[in-house]
Amino acid sequence: NSVGELQGGSEAFSIYRVSFPPNDFNEEASGTKKCKNAAISLVREFNEYNQQIRRKSASNNLTLETIKQYMLAMCDRRSKERSCTKYSSLGNLMFILQFGGPTEGQVRHIDNMVPNLQICLYMSQSCPSTVLYAMDDVDGFTVRDGKSLLELWEQKKWQATPPLLKHILQHQSDRALKSKWYTKFFSFWKTINIHLECFGKLYQPVSFQLGLQTDPGTTLIAGGNEVHAGPATSGPRMFAFAIGIPEEIDATDNEKDQCEESFGNDDNDGEVQYSPVLLHIDFCCLLFSILDYEYAKSDNAHAVREAKLFLINILIDLIKDYPIKGYLRQIDPVRTGILIWLENV
Repeated sequence: NSVGELQGGSEAFSIYRVSFPPNDFNEEASGTKKCKNAAISLVREFNEYNQQIRRKSASNNLTLETIKQYMLAMCDRRSKERSCTKYSSLGNLMFILQFGGPTEGQVRHIDNMVPNLQICLYMSQSCPSTVLYAMDDVDGFTVRDGKSLLELWEQKKWQATPPLLKHILQHQSDRALKSKWYTKFFSFWKTINIHLECFGKLYQPVSFQLGLQTDPGTTLIAGGNEVHAGPATSGPRMFAFAIGIPEEIDATDNEKDQCEESFGNDDNDGEVQYSPVLLHIDFCCLLFSILDYEYAKSDNAHAVREAKLFLINILIDLIKDYPIKGYLRQIDPVRTGILIWLENV
C-alpha cells in the first residue's frame, strides 16, 4: 500500500511514489524485523550496501528521520533568508524514483498546496531537477479569477468571448458551487474564483522554463502553487519529496476563516493537481452544466452553442501543447465518456 505510480514515465520505465510510514511509526524500534513499508526497506538496503560494499560505519546510517530533519533545516534556512513564515512540520513524505530511462517527463501542472511549500531533496547522482516554469504575465496581470481569465481570452482570441460566458465569469464566479445540484460535483473548487486563484495561471503562456542537473543533497523549495513538471530523463532518478507546513500564527478568527476559504487547510498536500488541459476539461464540464440548466431556452440555443464552441476551441489549442497520451493517463478511468472523446480529438 505504500507504493504507487506517477504520471510521466514510459512503457519501459515507470515512476514510483514510495510513501513514508505515519509519523508515529518507530523506525528504530522496528529494528531488523521485516517491514511492509517500502520506504524503510529502501533505506535499509542503502545502509547495508554502504556497510558491506563501501565499508561505511553504521554510525553514518541514513534514516527517514534524518531526511525529515534535513528538510526542516532547509525550510528554516529559507525562512531566515527571506524573513518569512517558519515551517515547523512536514506532510505527504515520499520517495519518488525510477530505475532507468528514458522517460517522457510530466505535463506541466500545479499542485494545490498553498499555504504549504513543496520540498524536493535530490538523492541520485546528476539528478535532473524538477522543471519550473515562469508564466507570461500578459500586460502585467495574472489569471486569478473569472474577470482576469475573461480579459486573457479577450486578448488571445481573434473572436470576442461569447456574451453568455462573459456574464458567467463576471457575475457568477463567486457563487458557491455546492449550492446547485448540477455544479455540486465541483464543490471542492468552492467557487470559480477560489479555484482560479490557485490554478488560473495555467491558462497563461510560458515565458521560460528552468531545470538543473543536481548533486545529492541539493534541495529545491518552491511555493505551493508554482507551475512545474517532472523532467524528461535518460537514466535512474531518485529524490525525497514533502510539503512544508507553516506553524500557526496569531490571527483573528476572521483572518483564519478567510485564509481557509481561499487556500484550504493542512490537507492541501498536492494530491489535487491540474495541468492546463485537465483544468480546462473540468471547467468545460462545469460551464456546460451552467449553460444547459440556466440558459438553455429556445431563444438562447444559438448563444449556448456559440459559448460551447468557444470553449472547445480553447481546449484544442491547449491540447496542441503536449502529446494527447500524456493527458489521457491523467484522466480518472471512471470518466469513460471524456476519455473516449479525447481519444478521438
